[in-house]
Amino acid sequence: MKTTVDLGTYYTEAGMDYRAWSPRFNMHFGFWRRGMSPFALEPQLEEMSRQVFARLALADGMTVIDLGCGVGAPARTLVGDRAVALTAVTRVEWQIAMARRLSREGPPPRGRVEWLLGDYTALPLASASYDAAFSIEASCHAAGDAKEPFVREAARLLRPGARLAVADGFMKSERVPRWYGSMMATMTRSWAVERFAGLGAFSRALEQHGFALEAAEDISWRIAPSVMHVPRVTLAFLFRELLVERRWLNRTRRGHILACLLSPVAGLGRRWFGYYLVTARRR
Repeated sequence: MKTTVDLGTYYTEAGMDYRAWSPRFNMHFGFWRRGMSPFALEPQLEEMSRQVFARLALADGMTVIDLGCGVGAPARTLVGDRAVALTAVTRVEWQIAMARRLSREGPPPRGRVEWLLGDYTALPLASASYDAAFSIEASCHAAGDAKEPFVREAARLLRPGARLAVADGFMKSERVPRWYGSMMATMTRSWAVERFAGLGAFSRALEQHGFALEAAEDISWRIAPSVMHVPRVTLAFLFRELLVERRWLNRTRRGHILACLLSPVAGLGRRWFGYYLVTARRR
């Protein structure tokens, strides 16, 4: 059986390919709301970040942690909008350097951000030191069906009353058709994900670690317009890389492309899978 690609290897070898999806390195799907053009991708990607932030009930002066920041596009959006003190965490060293460079290129922020290299399941940070936490398509990289290591550390870091907001894909059922399970395994393996969280298991883990679940919003239809950009972006990327630049793709990059192309098909399995925005409050 093929093994999941290592997280560091995946983002080191395929991470820069995300530039084709978003020049600002928003490494996630977008959120469409009424009044937005479904044909403009970048505004939808930015809107996803702002929808996550809206669930956190943020106020100026709060301390916030981004658990899995990537190259920091949501972090830059947050400190650009709000005067908060943000800690942005990633396990991938080059992403820290890139995030710092992109931050220097932008306008002066209202808030401040500290870029931290570390594992979001075991961070060298004081307990109960944050007023809010969020994770956009990063909690999926944690181990297990419940993502318990991720939930446990988030609970440790947050003060009583603080909120956690998670935007990610979740399995609705463990029993899926063989073809669908095989496709999902190929997709997750290529994205350095052991498995997507089970919605029920994740919700129970939140409760067990001192969270009160406030909402589990199925926003699958909200992300659908951005998902529909995947074929266009992927074909343009392949044309440029293979025919214009004449660069061959290694195994990790080929797997990344395959997973991207499978994502619209995965979204059709509405009985078994959905994209959720989960909000919980630390008791």
